[in-house]
Amino acid sequence: MSVARITDFIRSHRKIVLFPVVGAGVLIFILLVEIKRAPEKLPPVEREIAVRVIRAPEVAVVPRAIGYGYVQPGQVWDAVAEVGGKIVHKNPNLKKGSIIGKDEVLLIIDPAETGFAREKTEAAVHDILAQIQRLEQSEANAKRQLAIETGKLSLAQTDMERNRRLYADKVISKSELDQVEQDFLTQSNAVQNYQSILNTIPAERQQLLAKLASARSQLADAKLDEEKTVIQAPFDCRVASESVELGQAVKVGDELATLDSMNVAETFAQVPLYSFKNVVPRGKRPPVADGEFDMDRIRDFLKLAAVIRLQLADGDVEWSGRLVRISEAVDPDTRTIGVYIAVDDPYLKVEGGTRPPLLKNMYAEVELRGQPRAQAVVVPRSAVHENKVYVVDKENRLRAREVKTYAPQSGFVSVSEGLEAGELVVISDVVPAIDGMLLKPVEDTEALRRLVAEAIGEGGVK
Repeated sequence: MSVARITDFIRSHRKIVLFPVVGAGVLIFILLVEIKRAPEKLPPVEREIAVRVIRAPEVAVVPRAIGYGYVQPGQVWDAVAEVGGKIVHKNPNLKKGSIIGKDEVLLIIDPAETGFAREKTEAAVHDILAQIQRLEQSEANAKRQLAIETGKLSLAQTDMERNRRLYADKVISKSELDQVEQDFLTQSNAVQNYQSILNTIPAERQQLLAKLASARSQLADAKLDEEKTVIQAPFDCRVASESVELGQAVKVGDELATLDSMNVAETFAQVPLYSFKNVVPRGKRPPVADGEFDMDRIRDFLKLAAVIRLQLADGDVEWSGRLVRISEAVDPDTRTIGVYIAVDDPYLKVEGGTRPPLLKNMYAEVELRGQPRAQAVVVPRSAVHENKVYVVDKENRLRAREVKTYAPQSGFVSVSEGLEAGELVVISDVVPAIDGMLLKPVEDTEALRRLVAEAIGEGGVK
């Protein structure tokens, strides 16, 4: 039978075809309802929450603190003209950025004027020495003459006494006696004159010696000024600036150049006060000698190691440094304390392609490391919630544990009470955290490794 004839039959006998189809569908529905089973009832099952955990480690914590600052040369020397004159020599390397060795001549100022001053004072010294020599000769002459005149005075006195006896015996006249006495007085005056000369010589000598000392001081100043015409580098350095040219006239006080030391580089870093407090030895007092603080003793007390770290695109570069001093005040805006970290001979530690020199104004990270402390339990800071940590008990249930912490570092804290080493500590966020809820702990060994590495000073700290 063709499809067209079947279609025509259905159209013409719709009622005959429809009722059997509907009846068959109702019968199938009734059969399905009758054979359907009731739903199976299962007992309730508690849901487990998967969490990351670590076993709380006990380690000797190395306290660390991070600060940031700029690199500066350990010494900066300003070449200032101490004498005036014209620049007659200039080192060809005296240009910004050039390297100049210690004691190398930088500049020479025309020494003619200072040379004239030196010659003048030398002449003054020789003149005073000649005057002293003449005075000594005069003293010697006066002493000899005084001895002669004293002898004559003794003879005149003897003669006067003899003539007085002759006059008493009426052997000579009164006029003859008067003449003898006059000669005695004249000789006495001569002795007195030479004695007066000798008495004034010490004062004259003292005056000449004072003039000689003054002249020699002026001569020393003149020689020093002559030496100041030659300006030399006080240490191995790089030229930071120069402001003088050959033939230029300079006067006293003019700044000629600025030199940066290459022997020491210093980084002045700002460290948060709470971080710096952590690296100070706990429970100890700094040593005081005779009521005064000594920086060397303070450095020995702190025993801080320092690392200067330069962050580059292809990795970090580090230099070992030393703490040289601490700023005198806390920054009122940032609440940080400044520390000065020095690196000796930074240019000798250069490695081509991997380690550049520490250059001025480099922005660097400074890490301070204290001495290892006694063994303590440590946990990540993120695992502490308002002085509580979540632990997993033996039944794998969540328990909130009250703890006491101290010495917080950037990524962890030390626990003094409330937690034992080896307990399972939840380090993932549990929301909501309901005491006693069932957990499925998954130990995160990588997180534990990072925590221990940071605590003992081997891992990074931010």
